[in-house]
Amino acid sequence: MVTELYALLLGVHPKKLHQWYLAVYVDAVEWVELPNTLGMSQYADGGLMASKPYIATGSYINKTSNYCAQCPKNPKEKTGANACPFTTLYWDYLLRHESKLRKNNRMALQVRNLDRIDEAERQAIHNTAEKIRNNPALH
Repeated sequence: MVTELYALLLGVHPKKLHQWYLAVYVDAVEWVELPNTLGMSQYADGGLMASKPYIATGSYINKTSNYCAQCPKNPKEKTGANACPFTTLYWDYLLRHESKLRKNNRMALQVRNLDRIDEAERQAIHNTAEKIRNNPALH
């Protein structure tokens, strides 16, 4: 779940992710893995299998797992040196796909939260997300 979420938020090409899963998991079977990756986790089928993209912030990961226990990043921060990459990329994903996501009723609450973000913060989110995308150590 976490690798799929990060790949979606990061913007990894869905078919490359699919190929990677086939290469690294000995029990990956293409007829199962392909629809799960392209349809469910990466929302790359335009919503045929899943009615909305499965996206989440670092706060969600922190609440539902122990993955954040040793991490120095703050899952509540969107930008800055202490920002969690998942949180930054989540908000960046919403901003990048805002017009399409506004048409999805299941995304209404999440997209409405963008209305509270001014242009300066939007730019800061974008800039921080670009730093994450350009830092191979973070992916």
